[in-house]
Amino acid sequence: MPFLLLALLAAIVLTCANAQGAPNDVTVGVITSLTGEARSAGASQSLAATGWAAEARAAGGLYDVSVEVRDDGGSPARAAQLARELAEQGAWAVVCCTTSAATAAVSAVAEEVGLLHLALSDPDPLSLSTRNSAYWTFVLWPSEVDALAAAVADALAAGRGTFALMTTDDAYGEDVATALGSLLGYAGMRLVHEERFPPAARELRPEALLVATSQPGAVAVWASGPDTATAVAALRARGYEGLVYARPALAATGGPRLPFATYEAVRFPLPPAFVADDVPASYLCAHAVATVSERLTQLYGGVTDLPAAAGVVDALDLLTAALEQLYMLQLPPESSTPVLRQALRDAAVGLPPRCGAWGSLDLQEGRSSAVVASSLLSAQVAPAGGFRLP
Repeated sequence: MPFLLLALLAAIVLTCANAQGAPNDVTVGVITSLTGEARSAGASQSLAATGWAAEARAAGGLYDVSVEVRDDGGSPARAAQLARELAEQGAWAVVCCTTSAATAAVSAVAEEVGLLHLALSDPDPLSLSTRNSAYWTFVLWPSEVDALAAAVADALAAGRGTFALMTTDDAYGEDVATALGSLLGYAGMRLVHEERFPPAARELRPEALLVATSQPGAVAVWASGPDTATAVAALRARGYEGLVYARPALAATGGPRLPFATYEAVRFPLPPAFVADDVPASYLCAHAVATVSERLTQLYGGVTDLPAAAGVVDALDLLTAALEQLYMLQLPPESSTPVLRQALRDAAVGLPPRCGAWGSLDLQEGRSSAVVASSLLSAQVAPAGGFRLP
């Protein structure tokens, strides 16, 4: 649905809500990193937030939403301080952060003060659980299990019936093996070989050879960036030419760009915004991806990091949809800020799955990940930079 039509419908609902005395002064904080290693993604996120607010004002205002953009300077401690300040100033929700460390720090504050937190990065990228004790934080970035599920589905669609796994010989690797085994069993596929290796290993000759000779239809290389690069290079050197999947955390918007030479033909389960110009028309969220991309292009003639910026637009659009539901409840205008925050959270959780440029998002009770795994796309690093579909 075109944004101006959404704005018109929202304005009608808002007029009715105001006439009934519903609250209409909403502040949403957006925290990004304008300095530090993630500054390129952070700058694009900041532009997306200010552009979204300008777009809303030009359309007549959406529930009088005030977007307050803050720079954490690449510091998790600073991000936590900013989240606390925004909460003290009456913010209803916070969207952040560019880096996982800052997201984790803000998540802790959100749980303490009772503030809806839509996370742009995974606060615990080494966790294989989508369920945790967090009540106020919902992660819009794909979790490890989301990504493994998407990899299994992609390999199955490609006609591959078997998998091999290369991962580290530690607790994380054990969790990966357990999760992948469960997903393969559910899909009716088999794990034909598993190789564990010590973290920071420089050579993986026998391990890679054993995996290659088992002739799996696909291999999941699930480890840190350096360990993944070492394992992929070893696999290719031993003649393996099948599908190879790696963690989307390595391609996160706040991280370094992946070199094509190292990761050529490796597939990363990613939000569709990473391949916005290449999304097939049959994809379930194709229209949403195109719409968000067009909105960002119209606002500034494009942004440096479209995937990073698109996540902010998705988060703010989701909050707007939740506010629409909240106003229909006709809460008493004298309701306290904690009550309004709780109501906004409940309204967000009550929304049906909705498409955005980061895929299909669905906030559920007891589940930290808001990503619908089936909406991720398997993308490869492009020779000229960025990502493309295979």
